[in-house]
Order: sequence, then structure tokens, then C-alpha cells
Amino acid sequence: MKTNIDQAVILAAGKGTRIRRDGLTLPKPLVPVGGITLIKRAILTAKREGVKKFVIVVGCDGDRVKAALQNDEDYQGLELVFVENELYDLSNGVSVLQAKPHVRGEFFLMMSDHIVDPAIYRTLQKTPAGEGLVLAVDKKLNTIFDMDDATKVKTAADGRIDEIGKEIDSFDAVDTGVFRCSQQLFTELSAHYEIHGDASLSNGVQQLAARGHARTADVGTAWWQDVDTPETIKHAHKLLFASLTKPIDGIVSKTINRRFSKCVTRLLMNTSVTPNHMTTVGLLVGLAASVVTAMTTTSSLWLLALGGVLYQLSSMLDGCDGEIARLKFKHSDSGEWYDTVSDDIINLCYQVSVGYALFQITGNSLWLQIGLATFVLGWGVAAILYRKLLTSGSGTHLALDFGLNNADAGLFTRVMAKLEFVAHRDFYALLLMMLAIIGPAALKVALVMAFATVFFTGTQWFIASIGSSSQSGRRKTARAGG
Repeated sequence: MKTNIDQAVILAAGKGTRIRRDGLTLPKPLVPVGGITLIKRAILTAKREGVKKFVIVVGCDGDRVKAALQNDEDYQGLELVFVENELYDLSNGVSVLQAKPHVRGEFFLMMSDHIVDPAIYRTLQKTPAGEGLVLAVDKKLNTIFDMDDATKVKTAADGRIDEIGKEIDSFDAVDTGVFRCSQQLFTELSAHYEIHGDASLSNGVQQLAARGHARTADVGTAWWQDVDTPETIKHAHKLLFASLTKPIDGIVSKTINRRFSKCVTRLLMNTSVTPNHMTTVGLLVGLAASVVTAMTTTSSLWLLALGGVLYQLSSMLDGCDGEIARLKFKHSDSGEWYDTVSDDIINLCYQVSVGYALFQITGNSLWLQIGLATFVLGWGVAAILYRKLLTSGSGTHLALDFGLNNADAGLFTRVMAKLEFVAHRDFYALLLMMLAIIGPAALKVALVMAFATVFFTGTQWFIASIGSSSQSGRRKTARAGG
């Protein structure tokens, strides 16, 4: 029976001499990367993957490290145990030994100065340590930033560790600094320490490897970085910001919106600005777009273009709240809902303002009626989707299944799947800005398209709901017949 590991040992006792050479006075675990300290990122990353107890071994500047971690609401629900290593001048295996009385069974072992992809923990959760340990290794050798300082690993064909160390000549992987360990690691380190008066973690791994009890788990495409120097801090930021791009981002988001929003996020990451602050900024800019657009007359058509630019700016800012949330572990259910409702307010209000502007310019009330119809129908569809989200426990439309990937989908659904990109905000916001700049004639087409998009979205949800209900009914009938 597999059991997820919910305890971890974090080594935070070292002097951090390499990073202090450039005049930095902070203890290395407290160096900020991506808006939070290294050790906080280590804790919250592991917390996301189910770890609840952290044994933190401190030494050099231990009081400062402990003070920084205490009374932080982000650690609510976690057990933080601080262990003092007075022999922090010795190798890191001595720090590992200090944690022995505080862990039972298998545990994760990681370094306070490493940033890692959460996927590494998911990989190790699937790989029991047995009578030894499992080391997460990276075989993408061409991606290693500082190979000279990396701990190299030579593996056997079956994944067992043959050799480990910074100076070995032949290797096919690199140590990521994350282990899944059994209690046997303490036994090997203790034996080595008794003989030599010192012990490194690599010594313990070598001892287990000699008995065939040290294995590896390849992290695959996952990323990580050991932060030791100003150069590695810069590279760590590069990796973190690269991870902020979502797999579902469209071409407009990847090439325009994300580049802009990441620049804003980089400027704000070390401030007290929260995701909800940025949602509010985006909402205000979006509402400003509606107000400016609604003020357009035949003598001030430039306001139409300005409104379109503000609408696109709101779309580009929309990524900042999620980026800050992911970067600084500030996700909340209420924030997710706030972002979703804000987006709907911005989009539907803008359609009304476009309809009103076209009415002001042409004198034809049809355009105002289409804008109002889009607004009313849009909120009707939104209300239905909100109800579904409330039952699902999510707060984002992305969590909803519109049935676009169903193998037995009908013609209408297959067409909608091909045109799904049109309903993505990054695409239609940019399109609307361009049409607003072109002028009223182009915006007439855009307003009709907006109404059609809302109508077809509601129709597809209705089709998907019927299909889901039918499948549920068939399953119940099958169970009853069984």
C-alpha cells in the first residue's frame, strides 16, 4: 500500500559563503527569489504536494532564520520543527543527523537554497524509498546552468546510483537536491560520522549505493535550480517566470499579453501588491474602456480607439493577478471568483458601451439594442455557469467542461471546438482593439460577432449539459441492471 509522504527535512544550516561574497548580508535561506525567501518557497512548494510537517535544521544565523519563519499565516496548518546544528562548520550530512529524532518512517529531504518544480515531488511520491533512498535527478545535462558546482550522478541501467559527487568524471545525471529517504540514511551517516568525525550527504548516499539501496527518479521535463550566486539568482528568476506561462495560453497571450504582464509582475513581486489588487486594477482599466467608448461622438471618434486600447490593456493586465498568485503562493478561492466575475463585468460592459457609441454615431438604436441584448444574454449564461461552478467547488470558467473534446460530438460541437480560440479573452480583446482603431464600421461587425459568441457559448453549454445528463442516466441504468 502506497502512502504519500507528509513530512520533510530542510537543511538550512550552512554559511552560504559563495552568495555572501558579493556583499549580501542575509542568510542564504532568507534571500528573496520571486518575491519570497528561498526557504519559504521550499516549504510552500512541498506543502502544495501534501507535506504538512517540516523539520528545519538551522545553524549559521539560525535565530534570524527562525524569526523569519515564525508567525507567518502562510504556514497555517503546518508543523514547523526547528533543530539547531551547532556543528554547522562540518558537512551537510551532520545537519541531516540532527533531524533523526523528529521523523518517523520515510521523509523528503531537501535543501533550503533550491527552487524546484512541484512536479519533482509528485514524481517522488510515486517512488518508495524501500531500505534506502530515492534521489530526484535531472538527465537534461545541456540545461544545467552551473555544471561546475553541480553534484554529478552516475547511474546504472536499472536506475541505481553507481557514483555521486561533484568531482566525478563520468556521469549521466545531476542531483536536484530533493530526496525521498528511509531511516536507513541516518544509520549510514551515523556510521560514517563515527569513523571520520564528519559526514556529507553524498557519503551517506554512497554507502547506500554500495549496498544497492540508492536509486534515482528522473524528473523528466521538470525544472529546478540551486541558488548559490547572484548569477544563479537571475537564472532562478528566469525559470520561475517561464513557469508562469500556462499550457492553455493562446498565441496572442504567449506573444503579447504574457510578455507585458510578466514585466509588470517582475516590477511588483517584491512589493506588498496582492493578486486581488491587480484584479482591481484590471477591472478599473476595463471599466474606463467602457466609459471612454460610451463618450464617443461623431466629432470625437478618437475616443473609440482609446477605449479599444484601454480594453486591450485590461486584458494584458489580467495575467498579473494569477502570476503573482502562483509566484508567491497567494491563490485563494475568493480571489479566483473575483477574477472571474471581474472579467465578465469588463467584457459585457464593453459590449454595451460599443452599442451605445454606435448609436451615438449613427443615430440607429439597433446597435444599442444589440449591445444591451449581448449584456443581458451574457449575464444569463454567466449565471448558469456560476451555478455549475458553485457545485463543482471551482471559481474559474476554465474548470467547466463544454464537451468540446468528446469523441462522439455532433457537427455543431465540432465546429465550436474549431472556433474555441475566438472566445479566449486574449484573442477577442486584441481583435476588438484593432477594430475600434479602424472605426465604427468595423465595430458594427464586432458587436454582432460578440452577440453571436455569447449565444453560441450558451448553446454549446446547453448541448454539453444534455449530453452529460444522458451519460449519467445511462450509467445509473447500467448499475441497476447489473
